[in-house]
Amino acid sequence: MCLRHGQGRDQFIIGDSYIGEYILGKAEGYGQYRWKNGNLYSGQFYNGMKNGQGNWKKQEGSEDANEYQGKYKNDQKHGYGEFRWSTGSRYKGNYVADEKKGYGEMYWSDGSICRGFWDQGVQDGLGIMIFKDGMRKAGFFRANIYESPLLSIDELEEFQKSKNARFPESFR
Repeated sequence: MCLRHGQGRDQFIIGDSYIGEYILGKAEGYGQYRWKNGNLYSGQFYNGMKNGQGNWKKQEGSEDANEYQGKYKNDQKHGYGEFRWSTGSRYKGNYVADEKKGYGEMYWSDGSICRGFWDQGVQDGLGIMIFKDGMRKAGFFRANIYESPLLSIDELEEFQKSKNARFPESFR
């Protein structure tokens, strides 16, 4: 059996293609995978899967040319990354198994910002909304729904002390 090793190129029967490094027949190291629909991933591979730093971009020129730049593990977004939607909105934060999880910041195209904690892809836990006019609203979110307010930024400080946690400076 002959396995690819080193630089190579493949055109798959389904219309996708790969250009990059191979080790023992699998994509490993830097490479570019292009889907038949025009989407493109450029970045690190390990054992045939997206692993490490990479950039995924939806087909250029399409109405919804979304883009993700960040860490991958086993073909999924995993670690810190930034996802940009064609609408102008973007999310910067942590991913686990392809879902937003942990601390993250959502920048909406209308100029508002939401900083806080995410679980299973939705805002869940302590968060703060900063509206375009500068007004701030801190509180608790459950399943993407603002549930209960913090009465003041001082209450946020008390919450941090009670949990022995320190939120990023940008949270304020």
